[in-house]
Amino acid sequence: MKHYRNPYVFAFLMVASLFFIWGFCHAMLDVLNKHFQNLLHVSRTQSGLIQTAFFLAYLIVAFPAAKVIRKVGYQRGILMGLVILAIGAFLFIPAGLVFQTFGAFLLALFVLASGLACIETAANPYITVLGPKDGAAGRLSMAQAFNSCAYIFAPLIGGFLLFGKKLDPDHPDFHPLVMPYVVLGCVVVLIFTAFSFVKLPVIEDGGKAGDADDATIIKAPLSRLPHFKWGVFTQFLYIISQIGINAFAVNYIVDNAVVKDAAGTEATAPLFSWYGNLMHAGTPDATAAYVISFAMLLYAVGRFSAAPLTRFIQPHRLLALYGVANILVILVAIADIKMISWMILPLSWLFMSLMFPFIFAMSLRNLGSQTKIAASFHVMAVGAAGSISAVAMGWLWDHFHSVGISFILPLIGFVATALYGLTYPALLKKSEKAR
Repeated sequence: MKHYRNPYVFAFLMVASLFFIWGFCHAMLDVLNKHFQNLLHVSRTQSGLIQTAFFLAYLIVAFPAAKVIRKVGYQRGILMGLVILAIGAFLFIPAGLVFQTFGAFLLALFVLASGLACIETAANPYITVLGPKDGAAGRLSMAQAFNSCAYIFAPLIGGFLLFGKKLDPDHPDFHPLVMPYVVLGCVVVLIFTAFSFVKLPVIEDGGKAGDADDATIIKAPLSRLPHFKWGVFTQFLYIISQIGINAFAVNYIVDNAVVKDAAGTEATAPLFSWYGNLMHAGTPDATAAYVISFAMLLYAVGRFSAAPLTRFIQPHRLLALYGVANILVILVAIADIKMISWMILPLSWLFMSLMFPFIFAMSLRNLGSQTKIAASFHVMAVGAAGSISAVAMGWLWDHFHSVGISFILPLIGFVATALYGLTYPALLKKSEKAR
């Protein structure tokens, strides 16, 4: 038994390390958005192309990557993604020291994200099949917790390097922008070397060795499997919710915690002021950013705790429960109760924590040889949702002149998530009959 378990534990830890890498890359996006506005004097609309270029790579690359991974296997697919990721990271050197144009940075980000799309298309499904099926959701949530840790540290590192000193508009210095990506590229090369010298357990047909003849494997095409199709659609709506909340959380918190009356007198929520003083924040925006850091800590706690909770609560019921909890949180946000709602919003990250990994694992259950291709649809859903969510929420905010109203979009995503959790057993039974 010892010789059986150790390879899978080691493989889990190796692949989980990748989750920190792509979490770091994602978390740096918001820092880059503001830095490019300051450094290259691009507008907010233009800086929004950072997210578009990044998530467009997910949309374009995921399916072809899955085709390749299906032929070469999970480990070689990860190695391929690491190579592309390193190239994208090192492209920041000519972008920052030679061309110094916004377009050059967008190209580097697109290549970098293409590598991440390959890695995610391989790593996520590999974690789900690396052990018992009933533990897939908890296992993926545990791996995703490494991703959450990166979300805590990356903004601090990026803020220190990129905003550590005042910019000289006549002599912009691109070195602080290039440096974190050079370090990232070197780390990726080291990880590539490590993955080249180890042999991960080879898992064929979406299951452990010997599972190829498993009677539970569903043979029907993906288009006929409701638990998969609704899973991908739910994932799309959830990612819109997550990215939209991330994009406008600072705006919402400041708008709700700092209020001006008709006479122009400004009042600040006492807890908000206390927290700002505690963190030595110089502005309300900085205090709100620190509130988000606390929310990211809740996000990590939620992911680390998800696996133990599945021992007592079935994954689909836990997903539904967290979906309902987030519906209540967002209803409070939409109500926009001044000086109150901002304190409730961070709970949204706690309840969002398990949604991506649980939806992903549940929708890929019993797919056998179709697992790799099925995983690519989730990565494509991330790309499609990431390309439109912030724009859609921004439009709602501008059109209705209320950041609270814009949170209707996340509400839709959490309703869909709760419904998917509640109806999952019936959807899975329909998929099993389809074979």
